[in-house]
Amino acid sequence: MIVPGASSLPETGGRDDQVGLPDPEELRVALRPPELPLPAPRTPLELAQRVSDLTHAERYREAVALAAMPLPGGGSVVGHAPVPAPVAADLAVLASARLAALARVGTDEEVAAAAGDLLRAQRRAGHAAQAVATAQVLLERGVLREPADGGEGSDGPRAGRRRAAPATVTPELLAVVRELDVPHRRARGAVGPACADLAGPAGPADPAATATDPRRRIRVLRAALDALPAARADLLGAPEPLLRLRLAQALEAAGLTDSATTAALDALELLEEVDADPEAEASRRADPHRVRIAAHAVLARTLRASHPLAAVRHALDALGVMRRVEDAPLRVGLVTDLLEALTAAGLERDASFAAGRLASLQRSLRRDELRTGPLLAVAGQRIRVGRADEARDALEEVRRIAREHRDRSTDLEAARLLATLYEREGDLRGSLLQLRRVAADARWLSDDLATPAPRRGPFLRIELEALALVLRRAMDLGETPTARAAARAIERRTRPDGGRLLLPSALLWDHRVDARVGELVAVAAAEPDAEELPELLDGAREVIGLAPGGHEERALYWRAYLDEQHALLLERRGEREAALAAALQAQAQWRNQDAEADDLERIDALVARLAAEA
Repeated sequence: MIVPGASSLPETGGRDDQVGLPDPEELRVALRPPELPLPAPRTPLELAQRVSDLTHAERYREAVALAAMPLPGGGSVVGHAPVPAPVAADLAVLASARLAALARVGTDEEVAAAAGDLLRAQRRAGHAAQAVATAQVLLERGVLREPADGGEGSDGPRAGRRRAAPATVTPELLAVVRELDVPHRRARGAVGPACADLAGPAGPADPAATATDPRRRIRVLRAALDALPAARADLLGAPEPLLRLRLAQALEAAGLTDSATTAALDALELLEEVDADPEAEASRRADPHRVRIAAHAVLARTLRASHPLAAVRHALDALGVMRRVEDAPLRVGLVTDLLEALTAAGLERDASFAAGRLASLQRSLRRDELRTGPLLAVAGQRIRVGRADEARDALEEVRRIAREHRDRSTDLEAARLLATLYEREGDLRGSLLQLRRVAADARWLSDDLATPAPRRGPFLRIELEALALVLRRAMDLGETPTARAAARAIERRTRPDGGRLLLPSALLWDHRVDARVGELVAVAAAEPDAEELPELLDGAREVIGLAPGGHEERALYWRAYLDEQHALLLERRGEREAALAAALQAQAQWRNQDAEADDLERIDALVARLAAEA
């Protein structure tokens, strides 16, 4: 397998920005709409892929109708007519795709009948154990209300036929089947895909899957991969690329980008091995297009920061495969990934072209909730190139959708971009308002029990960073009460006795010191003779003295900065000699550490001015 992390990528001499630039014509071709109508499917596998595409695009009734169409070579997913084992294996793939669509729009009787067709096809293909395991998983997920005959060995009401002995289901087989394309039963008319499959580049689409702690998903998927060798003989097709991909998606959701990169590259490598042997039975059963697309999409996101041009290449490769896939949400998601990769690579001209195309494509989505991600990406790009009106229009639409669906996470991202927009326009008051909204949304999401544990820490970090900016903007605007409120909020969220740590203690301490010093500076600027200043000064020094082990250098920085601020406070009070003494102490502390040139120049200028005045 591939070595861990992005180190497995080709070496570029550290100059990723000079290799692999996308060709403008290639970019235009990738962003073209699909060539519709697609050719009519001629085999069960082609039909299964088309049905799956329609299901993931949430066009369920079209998918159900298409699954029942007759094929040129004969054979049907519905019914009891005997067929050869290879045809039954292909029909099993089609039956699985049909069941996923019916699980959303069909009646209980229709779903039970479709499940029976799937189980019969699996048995006829010679995989009776998988049929029994699939029946058990369908029962667990509410697709079936009672055991189906297809799982018990029945091939239809043929008189005088002896039933086969029930197949044995091993724990290893059951562990793998649970992670394959077995749908969940959802209320008719509910939104969102029905199976834990690849509805888009972001990962598993089933609500139960996405709500699960990704660390638990990682454990389950690794257990399934460990069980795969023992269960492989009982399984249709080659499920390992799909399992590797889902592991990559779970690792990405947990923030483990290097491991996610490795797993996605493993999935692509396995698909190449399947493609290299077209006569192998596994290649006939596999439907690799969606797996390949989603693997490239994972890489487009995980490599964006470290190898942006490689991320652009993977996004373009995914869109290249999309020529054979009819799925508007997936296409829009891939163009969003491409836009963000182009932006990370600094290719603003190409990014502007992609943003314009994405702004048009997102209107084709049937659900508003799917439009927020693309609109946020377009708004971010428009802000960077100074097209404020277009950015504002996109963000207003995002906020409308977020309010309608009570989506605080999306509202938070819109507020962050609006704060940036106001900042660039010089509207500090508007920026302050949006930063306060960011902090409020982040606090709510961090404390919400429905938020997955791995995401609570990042939300707390967003809250603290937003509050720190609120503190500074309020000081710039002379709004001392707002600045003090932000400092006190940081203090509450970073206190040592605040419960289980969601962030490293050193980071919490640094924010706490920043809040104490910021409050001191804000009060001193508004009222140099305030009686509480000595208490605030002592409080800041006390917190600096609580530096975690290994962070003495950072504590030295804060002591020097605090002494410098003390000198400025004394200067405002007219206490020149005391101010000079404090400034000299700060100067000594700055020089005793690896200080930035700006810090040294600033303290030297302060000492020179105070010395001249003294």
